[in-house]
Amino acid sequence: MIKSRWFQYLFWTSFKIGLVLIAVIGLYAIYLDASLSRHFSNERYQAPALVYAGEVTLEKNHPMRLQRLVDILERVGYQRNTNTEQSGYYSVGESNVMVHRRPFDFSDGPQMAQRVQVNFRGERIESLKSWPSGRELERLRLEPELIGRISTLSKEDRLLVGLEVVPNLLIETLLKVEDQEFYHHQGVSPWSILRALVANLKAGRTVQGGSTLTQQLVKNIYLTREQTLWRKFHEAMMSLVIDYRFDKNTILETYLNEVYFGQDGSNAIHGIGLASQFYFGKQVQELSPSEIALMVGMIKGPSYYDPRRFPERARERRDTVLKVMFENDLVGKDNFVAAVEQKLDVKESRRLVEHPYPHYMDLVRREMKRIVLPEDWQDTGLKIFTHLQVDTQNAVQRSLAKKLMADGEDEKLEGAMVVADYRRGTVTALAGGRLSQAIGYNRALLALRPIGSLMKPVIYAAAMQDSNIGLNTPVADEPVTLSDKNGKEWQPLNYDEEFSGSLLLYDALVQSRNLPAVRVGMEVGIDQLVRYLRELGVTTPLQAYPSLTLGSASLSPMAVARIYSALMNDGHYQPLTAVSSITTHQGEVLYRRQTPEQKKVFDQSVSYLTRYGLHGVVAEGTASRLQSALAGQIVGGKTGTTNDYRDSWFVAVDGEQVVTVWLGRDDNQPVGLTGSSGALKVAADFYGYLPPLSMALDVPEPLLMQNFHPTTGQRIPEDCNNGRKLPAEEVRLPEDITCDGNIREKNWWERLFGG
Repeated sequence: MIKSRWFQYLFWTSFKIGLVLIAVIGLYAIYLDASLSRHFSNERYQAPALVYAGEVTLEKNHPMRLQRLVDILERVGYQRNTNTEQSGYYSVGESNVMVHRRPFDFSDGPQMAQRVQVNFRGERIESLKSWPSGRELERLRLEPELIGRISTLSKEDRLLVGLEVVPNLLIETLLKVEDQEFYHHQGVSPWSILRALVANLKAGRTVQGGSTLTQQLVKNIYLTREQTLWRKFHEAMMSLVIDYRFDKNTILETYLNEVYFGQDGSNAIHGIGLASQFYFGKQVQELSPSEIALMVGMIKGPSYYDPRRFPERARERRDTVLKVMFENDLVGKDNFVAAVEQKLDVKESRRLVEHPYPHYMDLVRREMKRIVLPEDWQDTGLKIFTHLQVDTQNAVQRSLAKKLMADGEDEKLEGAMVVADYRRGTVTALAGGRLSQAIGYNRALLALRPIGSLMKPVIYAAAMQDSNIGLNTPVADEPVTLSDKNGKEWQPLNYDEEFSGSLLLYDALVQSRNLPAVRVGMEVGIDQLVRYLRELGVTTPLQAYPSLTLGSASLSPMAVARIYSALMNDGHYQPLTAVSSITTHQGEVLYRRQTPEQKKVFDQSVSYLTRYGLHGVVAEGTASRLQSALAGQIVGGKTGTTNDYRDSWFVAVDGEQVVTVWLGRDDNQPVGLTGSSGALKVAADFYGYLPPLSMALDVPEPLLMQNFHPTTGQRIPEDCNNGRKLPAEEVRLPEDITCDGNIREKNWWERLFGG
C-alpha cells in the first residue's frame, strides 16, 4: 500500500512538473514567436552602403585607346584568356578586344551578360559587335568599380542577393554538405544530431556537427558561440519557431546572406554575394564548380580554410566538397576532374576595395547627408552610384603626387585638385592632399585660400554682362589709389610694377594685368561682384573691400571649380555633385539625381567671350607653357598667384571639363611658386595622362570676328597686321580708317570729286 502510494505521489508530482514545464516552454515559445517573427521579418541583418564609380560606356566612334580598355577591364577584375565563353573574361587581338561583360544590376535595372567584340581604328572605337551574331551595337556599358563602402555599426559587410540569382549548383551543394534534410525537418533534425553523435564517438573527437542550416543561422544572428546546454536549448527553440513562421526559401536566402566568410580588416565579410567578390572578383552567378566548392567548404571554418593564408588546406577542403558534388551527380566526371585539377585562383588582394579614394568618398558622405533616405536603409543595404571616373581620378592622384613628392620641393608643400564636367554638373575626380589614399584633411573641400588672379575672369564677365563692353574695349593700365570702407588707402600694383597705359580688355586678361582688373572691378562695384560670386555658388564669408578685385576672397578648390564651370556652361550655374543615384541591394531606386535647374548668371555671348579670353591665356599669355602638353588641342586656362607666393593656382578649361589645381602650405608660409611655375605643371602632367577634348570656339551670333586697334579698340581694316582679331558685336568700320586707327585725310581732289 505504501509502495502504491509512493508511486502515485511520484506520478502526480512528475505530471504536475511536466505540465508546468510544458506551460513554461509554451509561454517561452509564444514569447520567442512574437519577438523573433518581428525581428526576423524586418531586422535580420544590417547591410552597408556600397559605393561605385561611374560606369564606363563604350560607344561607336568614341575616342579610346585599346590599351586603355584593357586597363579598365583589368581594374574591374576581368581575366585575360583566349577563351571568352564565360563572362568575366576578355581576349586581345591586333586591333580588337573581345569582352564578355558580366551581368550587373545597374542603377536603371539589371543587364545580362553580353559578349561583344570592340574594334579599334587608331585611337577610336570603330565598331561594337555582339558575338557571335555579329549585330552592330551603338554602345556597351561596363559594370562600375567598387570604390568604397559606408559600413554599418555592426561592422558587417554584405551584398544582399535574392535566391533567384544564386546558382542551383551552389544551393544543392550547400544542402548536401551542411543539411541534407533541410526541406524535410522543422528547424531541428534529431536524426542529424544522433548521426553526428555516433560519428564523433567513433572518432573520439568532434568530426561532424548536427546543427541544421536553421540552427546555424540562429547562432550567427542571435546567439553567442558558447557551448552550453542552455544555449543549445535556446538555439533549438528559436530554430523551431523560425521554421514554423517562415518558409524554407526565406530561411535559405537569409542564410546565404548571413553566413560568415572572413575579415576585410576590421570589417566582417558576410553572405555569398559579397564573398564571391571578395575572393574571386565575381558576381555570385558567375562562380565555377571549383569556386562553388571552395565557398561551400569554407563555411566550416573561414579562418581555418582561408585560401590566401592556407592554400593547401583550402584546396583539400575544396576537393572534399567536389567529391560530394560528384557522388551526388551534381557535376559530371569531366567537370569533376577539371575542377580538381584547377588551382585556387583567388584574388591576391585581401581588400574588398582595392583602390580607395577617401577624399572623393568624403564628398559622397557629405552629399548623403542632404539626401532623404529611409531611416532603416541598413535593413536593405544601399548601392551608391557616383560620377567618379577612375581613369581621371588616377591621373589626378599621379599628377598631384608627382609635383608634391618631387625632389627639391618643400616637404610641407600640399595641394588639392578637382575635375568637374561642367555641362553635366558632376565631379569626376577629386584629391585633397599629397596622401590621396589616406583619410585626412580634405583641402579640396575645406582649404579656404585667396584665389588671386582667378578673380579676373569673373570681373570681366560681370563688366561685359552689366555694360556695353567686350574684349575689344580699351582699359587703363595706370596707377590708381583707392580707399576701403575704413578710409585706409590702397595702391595696387602689377606683378612687374610697370604700367602699360591703354590696352584691350582681352590683353589685360591674357597678360593678367592687375590695375585694369581693379579699375574695371570698381566700375562694376564691389557689392555687385559679391552678388555675382554668390550666384556662382560661393557660400563662405566675403569681405566687400576693393582688394576683392585682386582675389582676396578665400575659396576652396571646389568653390573655384563651381565658378569656372558656370563660366564655361554658357553662363549657367548648377551645383556640382558626386552622387548620381542610390538603390537598395535588390535594385529598388531610392534616389536618382535629376538634372538641376540651371540658373542664368551670364548671357551666352558673355560666356563665350570669357572662354575665348581664357583660351588666349594659354595660346599667348601667362599659361602658354601649357601648350606643350596639349598635342594641338584647344584649351583655356587662368593662373593665380597670391601675395608672397603663398598660393599657386591654375584652372584649365577644355571641351568638357574644368580642372582646378591649388598648391600651398597648411601654415600659409610662402612656397615660392607662381601659378605657372607650380599648379600649371600639375595640370600639364594631368593632360599628359588624359589628353583633353578640344574647346569649341566657333563664334556664335550676334558676335563676329573683327580687327581692332590694340590700344584704342578702334575697328580697323581686316588686312592690318597690327590689329587684334577678336569676337565682338558688329562695330561699323569707318570709311578711310587707317591701320593706326585714324581717319585718313582726303586731298582736295578726293574732297571735290569723292573717292
